[in-house]
Amino acid sequence: MAYLSTLLHNEQYQRLTGTEDSSFKGVFATDLLSTAIKHMRPDHILITLICSQSTLNVMSMLDLQIVILTQDALLTDAFIEKAKEAQITVIKTTYLTHEVIQDLVLRGLL
Repeated sequence: MAYLSTLLHNEQYQRLTGTEDSSFKGVFATDLLSTAIKHMRPDHILITLICSQSTLNVMSMLDLQIVILTQDALLTDAFIEKAKEAQITVIKTTYLTHEVIQDLVLRGLL
């Protein structure tokens, strides 16, 4: 199990909503939300560049708590507000999806 606070020690990650005290056991990286529905578990982080209401809907449906939005995704105020309402922790990074995974592996978080 890894802790979000450890992930956030890298300045490439910016927490926009939620708290740092969450934990996770794995990640799932996809830009196809239907694939996330099929394969994700509540103790996983979703890594995606899709920052739409559909992303938040899928996360709520699957009881996911943390999303990392890659490639410096452009977020709307509405997205941030909906994430806060749903108690979803949103992390933003300039990393590409595969770079996030590499970083997590290199730092022993996966």
